[in-house]
Amino acid sequence: MQKLIVISLVLLALTTIAAAQPVVDYLNINADVNNGYAITTVEEKLTNPLDTSTEDEFKFMIPEEAFISGFTLIIDGKEYNADVLPKQEAKEKFEQAASQGKSAGLLETKKQNLFSYSLSFAPRQSIIVRLKYEQAVKKSLGEYEYALFLRRTDQAHIVNALSVNLNISSVNDITTLETPGFTGASVKYLSTTKGQVKYSSNALPDKDLTVVYTTNNPPLNGDMLFYSAGGQGYMMHVFSPSETDLGTTALSKDIIFVVDKSGSMGGEKIAQVKRVFTSIISDLPPDDYFNILFFDTSVQSFSTTLMEANTKNKADAANFVNSLDASGGTNINQALLDSLAMFGNSSRVPIIVFLTDGAPTEGITSPYVIRKNIRDANKLKVSIFTIAFGIEDEGNYDFLKALSLENYGKAQRFYLEGGVEEEMKGFYKTISTPLITNMNFTYNAVSEIVNTGQNNLFAGSDAIVLGKYGTGASTITSDVIATTRTGSRNFKNSFNVASKPENSFIPRLWAYTTIRKLMDRIDVEGETEPLKSEITRLSLNFKFVTPYTSLFVEVPVSNTKSAATAIDAKTEAVSATQPQSVPTAVSYASTPPGVTPGVMPRVATAAATAVPAATSAKIAVHTPAEIAKAGVTPREQTPKEPGFEVVFAIIGLLSVAYLVLRKRK
Repeated sequence: MQKLIVISLVLLALTTIAAAQPVVDYLNINADVNNGYAITTVEEKLTNPLDTSTEDEFKFMIPEEAFISGFTLIIDGKEYNADVLPKQEAKEKFEQAASQGKSAGLLETKKQNLFSYSLSFAPRQSIIVRLKYEQAVKKSLGEYEYALFLRRTDQAHIVNALSVNLNISSVNDITTLETPGFTGASVKYLSTTKGQVKYSSNALPDKDLTVVYTTNNPPLNGDMLFYSAGGQGYMMHVFSPSETDLGTTALSKDIIFVVDKSGSMGGEKIAQVKRVFTSIISDLPPDDYFNILFFDTSVQSFSTTLMEANTKNKADAANFVNSLDASGGTNINQALLDSLAMFGNSSRVPIIVFLTDGAPTEGITSPYVIRKNIRDANKLKVSIFTIAFGIEDEGNYDFLKALSLENYGKAQRFYLEGGVEEEMKGFYKTISTPLITNMNFTYNAVSEIVNTGQNNLFAGSDAIVLGKYGTGASTITSDVIATTRTGSRNFKNSFNVASKPENSFIPRLWAYTTIRKLMDRIDVEGETEPLKSEITRLSLNFKFVTPYTSLFVEVPVSNTKSAATAIDAKTEAVSATQPQSVPTAVSYASTPPGVTPGVMPRVATAAATAVPAATSAKIAVHTPAEIAKAGVTPREQTPKEPGFEVVFAIIGLLSVAYLVLRKRK
């Protein structure tokens, strides 16, 4: 009986603690994926169950490649919509609001994909938060994949009602639609070209929701979609021939694996790398030629030349991989130069798969000199695909990304946690089967053309080209010249211009892709005023939050309690007033690269905390003393924070329990 009393009191105490935090009445997520472009809206209602004011934080994790395009607060039935503003203008508005004692803040983060927003609640008040973000959903290995980070979004709250509604549309027939590894979701085909996934629960699931779907391939010369509005037309050309369409097999390749085995790669890292690359080597087709180089302070290669991918050579290479241990420094420059020197003129596609976990520490260590040396040595236009293995330093990752982009490839970051081995093997598969190389797209009557891909097309992927056309155009002709296994090919077709309302996403996809390409150019060329101005212009026109724009929302002063955000180790102050019903307004933005031509790309500050798949910036609420110290005088003394009543109640309950037990002994 005594134990039962204590347990009951402890449970009551814990229940009281839980009740002190605002609860999530519902979390609704709606997404529309239209021909590979996704617009996702997240709406959450939070309620303060207390008779006193309190504070809380709305959080939602978005994909790294997504742009936020909308943010709304609904307070007492009234909507407050955020504005996308130039970064400097948003900062000035914040400072003006702060000086006038209004509820306002400025949140600036670097490469963040965890969106968070501080809220102040009046007693028993509910606030609805609505967030919208947009992204391209790319085709890889024949599949489109859309992910919602449900498990990792907000572990601090109990979600009483979760609803997910995902609608998928495609110009081509949807052949499969599934949610691998996720149970409880409802999958429904609405027509040959439309599908739907729904999920509801009274709690957040213990897994993220990944939706995977496939479609029939477009015709050999591709599909072209059109949309026109306001006197401006936009076109979208999807080019994705298969081996069957081409009537030939994939191209053979000359491939060299360049792998870091420096001291930082010791332990489980080098063991993982050995398992990954022995598996990759064993799967090489016999028509390929290959080599593998390991490097630390110096370079060790399996062979002095490229070797035929026969059974014996692959087995010998696997033994070579397994015989090496991690030690020494990181001589990236020499390793890449040695590998480039091994390629010769051949009909095979030249590829380097480069893995490293750190910055250059041996030989030439300047990232700029290394990039220049590799560009100068890469006469054969070898594609360099980089695996950034566990790299969290943003400056170093920017260097590797620029290195790949200017050498006809791309870089991808892999974190050490989770199924990293399968992820790395999956990345390799996406670039292991080249179907077409040296693609060149031309169109009549189309301007401001942007291509989502590279010059090479790999099996199971697609090339999407977007551009503008005049509304007077009636026919657009595409002409694609490329190289296949059988030699040079020409893919030419004329498309009748027919604008359709369901294609209204195309202008936004065009702007999204153009901004992404301009940001890639900044990674390679450095930040220039023309690039910065063009990104800003497009971001404002299409209401995207990018490195040069901020999302700013301000609510009226009504007995508000102020707050400030601590970002990049510097404080932005606002005035303090009585806490009541208005949330702290925060502007969301990505910090611009802050680089100049010839200067190293952006480097993250210590204020950003790196975690797998997300880097979250902290939002700090400052005391009146801190605010006064910052130079802003509070209008009224801020009352004590709610919550001490709960602590005293718990202490009282535990004291009663102790006295009861003592009396019964």
